[in-house]
Amino acid sequence: MLKQRLITAAILIPLVVLGILNLQTNTLQWFVALVVGLAAWEWFGIIGLHDITKRLIWLAAIFLLASLSTSYLPIGLVLVVSVVLWLSAATIILKYGHQGLPERLAALFRHINFGIASAVILLALFWITLIILHQTPLGPQQLLYVLVSVWLADTGGYFAGKKWGKTPLAKAVSPNKTWQGVWGALGLSSVWAIIAFALEFGGDLSFLAWWLLTILTVSISIVGDLFESLFKRSYNVKDSGNLLPGHGGILDRIDSLIAAVPIFVAGLALGGGL
Repeated sequence: MLKQRLITAAILIPLVVLGILNLQTNTLQWFVALVVGLAAWEWFGIIGLHDITKRLIWLAAIFLLASLSTSYLPIGLVLVVSVVLWLSAATIILKYGHQGLPERLAALFRHINFGIASAVILLALFWITLIILHQTPLGPQQLLYVLVSVWLADTGGYFAGKKWGKTPLAKAVSPNKTWQGVWGALGLSSVWAIIAFALEFGGDLSFLAWWLLTILTVSISIVGDLFESLFKRSYNVKDSGNLLPGHGGILDRIDSLIAAVPIFVAGLALGGGL
């Protein structure tokens, strides 16, 4: 399993990095659309939407929503909606992470329409905000920064949790995650924040603002991972798919980014760095 993970990462990471840094936004958006489409396909499978025609209709809805929002909605409104939705998800995780969802909320997560709406809205917001970020002057570097922050957080969280993990983070959602893992994630991403700031990735932001934005982004990325876990647990699914050898599905790989990218962009906008 570890060998498969390393081989897959060794192939995909350079391609992702080169694409972000070298492709124009209007080209990159179609590669992002492919990733979003595959993630949505897996999400629909998790919630039991097996009808191919209905899957294609809702897949088209994601692209239509993203297109219309980009063309007709103010960026500020898109960012506010993103923040409200992900803070709501964080509240659910913090409140019910240990005891499990109350029956009414659990029934909501098991309702196929809620699953469809969540997939359509959250994936559309991810796509929109990623494109918004990439087309700014420092966008390619900052988008890469978010990706590396999440990757390092995942790595730091895994090793810190494995060595020191004792206090469960949300045992009813993901029993293996611990608060010690969270501190490891935040610690390693903070080191990366220092390096990236020295490389002038932060633009006009002060270091304190840049570091706080990093902490917020990494924290919400953990929420994104746990939010997907809520859906998988609601439907008794272990992995979103098996498209990536050793890594599970596409959705399993980008669940943290689906939350992290919109919040990072919103923080940049709030701090005047967008």
